Amino acid sequence: MAHRHDHEDHHHHHHHGHDKASEMSFPEKMEKLMNHWIKHNRDHAETYRKWADKAKDEGMVDIARLIEDAAATSEKVDVALENALERLKTRE
Repeated sequence: MAHRHDHEDHHHHHHHGHDKASEMSFPEKMEKLMNHWIKHNRDHAETYRKWADKAKDEGMVDIARLIEDAAATSEKVDVALENALERLKTRE
């Protein structure tokens, strides 16, 4: 199953005068990016857990545990991003 990611900073370059992204302030861009990262990361954590369950069902308990560790690490990333987002919002 192919799953392509482009983890650059997701800038879409448009060549016309009314580019909404360029009209956003830096904090607005950061908020938009962090919300995207949080959702994307949560989606990955959910996928990790599903596959950990499948690995358990196949008797791969040690592998399932490692995949669950990856999901838990993703949750730590969420907390850091959520804290950064909250700090960004309170700066304004």
